Amino acid sequence: MAVELVGAKMVAPYFGSSLYVWAAILALTLGGLASGYFIGGLISGAKNRQPYLFLIILLSAILVALMPLTAALIMEASLDLGLRLGILVSCLVFLFPPLVLFGMVSPIIIRLVSAHESKIGHVAGTVYTISTIGGIFATFFIAFYSIPYIGLKISASMTAAALAIFPLVYFINLKMKALRIA
Repeated sequence: MAVELVGAKMVAPYFGSSLYVWAAILALTLGGLASGYFIGGLISGAKNRQPYLFLIILLSAILVALMPLTAALIMEASLDLGLRLGILVSCLVFLFPPLVLFGMVSPIIIRLVSAHESKIGHVAGTVYTISTIGGIFATFFIAFYSIPYIGLKISASMTAAALAIFPLVYFINLKMKALRIA
């Protein structure tokens, strides 16, 4: 949700904040998440899922960090397409990819945490509850504090940094273990 808000604020100077803009952002958010759920479900069957999980989160952090750098270029290039097509193309290019990656996370976590098939429903419910509560807090923080007081670019950078912390720690620990073994 934080990335959706940041994306909407990046779009506003170019396409405004009309019903068309919000409809495109909301629809592409849902489409990105749905695509990610599907792909994540496929990946969750892989044997060594944990590295995939952290790589996906790290890639999403990189894409979020790039949003302030690429969004303006992408939107300027799509202005001639008109409001409806321009906003769709813009958001497909700079907002959709990180949302697909976000969607991939939950199915992989559910598979990692589900030790017994009989508990999968409970685990899925817990994962989606935690994810939704995190989204609520992130939305309020970004909308009520971060963007108004520290700006859009820093808010995107902070979101990217928060996303990158766990994957970086994971990969550093993995590297340290490999060095100890060698």
